[in-house]
Amino acid sequence: VGSFARTHGAKIPARQVSSAKSWLCHPGVDRTAPLLPWAAPPDVPRLSPLDVSARYLKHFVDAWNHAPGRKPEDRLEDQPVVVTVPASFDDVARNLTAEAAKQAGLKHVTLLEEPQAAFYAWLGTHPPLEATRLKPGMRCVVVDVGGGTSDFSLIRSAEGKGELEFVRDAVGDHLLLGGDNMDLALAKSIEAKLSARPDGAQFGALVQACRSAKEILLADNPPASVPVTVVGRGRSVVAGTVSAEVALSDVDAAVFDGFFPHVRYDADPVRAKAGLQEMGLPYVSDPAVTKHLAAFLRKHVPVGEVPDAILFNGGVFQPGRLRDRLVQVMAEWYDPAWKPLLLTSPSLDLAVAWGAAYFCWLKHTGGKRIGGGIPRSYYVGLQTGPGIGERESTSGEQESRGSSIPDPRSPNQTVLCVVPRRMQEGDEVSIPKPELELALGEPVLFPLFTSSVRGQDKPGDVIGVAPDQLLRLPPLHTVLRGGKRAGTKRVPVTLAAKCTEIGTLELYCVGKEGNRWRLEFNVRDVLQEADEDEAIGPTGVVDVFPEERVRAAADVILSCYTWAESTAPADHVTPKDLVKTLESNLEAGRGDWPTGLCRRMSEFLQDVAEYRGRSPAHLARWYNLTGFCLRPGFGDTLDRYRVEAVWKLIAAGASQSAARPIPEGGADYWILWRRLAGGLNTAQQQQLFSKLRPVMLPAKGKQLPKPHANEYAEMWRAVAALERLDGKTKQSLAEILLRQVKRPPIPTYAYWALTRLGARVPLYGPLNTVVHQDVVEDWVAQLLAAPPDSTGDRLGWSFALAQMARQSGIYSIDLRENLRHQVVTALRAVKVPDAWPRMVEEIVRPEGADQSQLFGESLPIGLRLAK
Repeated sequence: VGSFARTHGAKIPARQVSSAKSWLCHPGVDRTAPLLPWAAPPDVPRLSPLDVSARYLKHFVDAWNHAPGRKPEDRLEDQPVVVTVPASFDDVARNLTAEAAKQAGLKHVTLLEEPQAAFYAWLGTHPPLEATRLKPGMRCVVVDVGGGTSDFSLIRSAEGKGELEFVRDAVGDHLLLGGDNMDLALAKSIEAKLSARPDGAQFGALVQACRSAKEILLADNPPASVPVTVVGRGRSVVAGTVSAEVALSDVDAAVFDGFFPHVRYDADPVRAKAGLQEMGLPYVSDPAVTKHLAAFLRKHVPVGEVPDAILFNGGVFQPGRLRDRLVQVMAEWYDPAWKPLLLTSPSLDLAVAWGAAYFCWLKHTGGKRIGGGIPRSYYVGLQTGPGIGERESTSGEQESRGSSIPDPRSPNQTVLCVVPRRMQEGDEVSIPKPELELALGEPVLFPLFTSSVRGQDKPGDVIGVAPDQLLRLPPLHTVLRGGKRAGTKRVPVTLAAKCTEIGTLELYCVGKEGNRWRLEFNVRDVLQEADEDEAIGPTGVVDVFPEERVRAAADVILSCYTWAESTAPADHVTPKDLVKTLESNLEAGRGDWPTGLCRRMSEFLQDVAEYRGRSPAHLARWYNLTGFCLRPGFGDTLDRYRVEAVWKLIAAGASQSAARPIPEGGADYWILWRRLAGGLNTAQQQQLFSKLRPVMLPAKGKQLPKPHANEYAEMWRAVAALERLDGKTKQSLAEILLRQVKRPPIPTYAYWALTRLGARVPLYGPLNTVVHQDVVEDWVAQLLAAPPDSTGDRLGWSFALAQMARQSGIYSIDLRENLRHQVVTALRAVKVPDAWPRMVEEIVRPEGADQSQLFGESLPIGLRLAK
């Protein structure tokens, strides 16, 4: 931790962990999984973003406690500690930060937003008379551009009881944009000057070298250029070394033109399909800080008014040229004669730390602190329906128009306000209406949204909100446990919310008898962003399907499974005829069943699960239909719990069901888990793999008898669908498949399984489980050297190449350019869809046909997986 780690890490970038704070707020990975350093070779041990954050804090704890003369009673664990976070940190990242502090042993922690800390530093390092320069009513915009994030806050001065006070009026949305991006952009421009394209680890070294060059060239009296050198790896330390010159013009083009360009006040940030992700982080797609600042000011500064002061913070603004540039751009928005107060801090590096200490002292002594409460309002999503009192609000506020039925064609999201903006830390609010009726022992799931622009909503308001005013957070969930009282099936509850002293949000379901169930953030699942043209969905999948047909289908399933063979009537539906009978009753072929109907059918199948062991035919049909109706294991907000119920059902009922043993295995058993793999968590996938390992990866001298060919093929397809397995396990599995595809006859499953194991763009798994680029480059080279003959599966071979060489836009995942060119050449020599070589040449979105081929079958109608 510290400057030595940064300097030494530049020499061995494959073992350097940086930007942990940015990773802590990355919704596309499991932030508790070991994934850092991101671009490291497969043999380098890894830590989770949570672990790294805890180690940072533990380093400070140890440094404090081991200082000479420190008394045992002054240990840092027992002191009040302020941990600063970006103002734009969502509640998941705040909770993880608090957890990291707890792991470091800290007991009395408060979270403070960094722009506020910078403002406190200005207050604490200047005479009290200096603060009076901000007259009541004046606004100060804090522009904080650090290494990984950009934060904007608006602080207003006011007068209360004859004293000057300050109120935080607004904060900006989360922007993963900062000095790291500038280093990346500069490295990308310098990369073109190198004689050879660096690999992932070398590119990390190039980024570090460009950072140092940037700091030199942005300082006062800079040289004309700075040399940068990237050392080769392995046996090519000398031969693989490349160097180039970073000129002052390179820095100006990358930093000034790219990140602080002259833009109009009405310029909106561009939303591209793929942003700058060279190091794996989902940086914002438009790097122009000035555009994001303009958008923030348009939202929060009334028309015709201007900010009166600017406070710069963050290491990016160390060079005076960048501060001058931003003031110049803002003057073009308002008036060339506009001269804001420039609030200065003695140190941009230390301002946040000083401000945190000053805040803690004010809190300890009862001094006046910045007011304003929490900067966002919070909402839970509701299903629209008759009787919900909704008031519409898109760009402005309208009065409640009472109970009404929302227009289903409205693009607005119906939400319930649970926490108002400006609620004070430590306050709790109860929401008596609407009253919810929740089932005991079943999962409760709430889609959660937040907004930084809606200041008038009150707890309990049910409103229609335009999607662009909401930011989606990971859903909240809990399972209600109500004791063993017979007959209790449902319980009426209301919601309550609390803003904790440390600045995190807590939500509860509250029963009439005072029972409280805390709602937990779902932090482990990947949060996939919806398309910008896609409305925010309701709490579950709903399809309009005639209920009488659905009930008839339920009766057919019940009849098939509950009748014993000896007493079954003559017209009894057999497992063999079940699907055909269901299609007839539903008047729709199985491929035309929409998602909502499929999920209903899965519930009927669970109702008869105890009878699935009546015969091998009953069991095979139950596996087949259950997997079909719940495929691909995710996509609807409740799928996680549906799949978990199936998992528990099979695990608990493996020995007995309807007084008959149920054997594990068979082709249909593995097809079920291949279909539901996306709904299994990491532990469940590992447990399932432990059953497959003795057959897939037998220990030396312990080869088991190979199952029947059909079952063996489905076992391979199932194991390849487990995207949450670690990279080393996938590598071991792929080595077996690579041997199989080099000699005919090539198994039917081999290319498909290899495709899933080495795909660059996962279907559902976190990015940290993607196999390392060096490993997959070797797989691709082996496939290119061993194409199938004219009788072989050329399409399967081509599809595997296309998916393993596909561009993801992440530097440390994508294959080298020359190898991708070889793949494109090979694909064009075979008759394949045009989309396949295009996905290797450029970044394109996964298409429906490709998704279906990767899953092994089509998705249910109406289920659209956002990536």
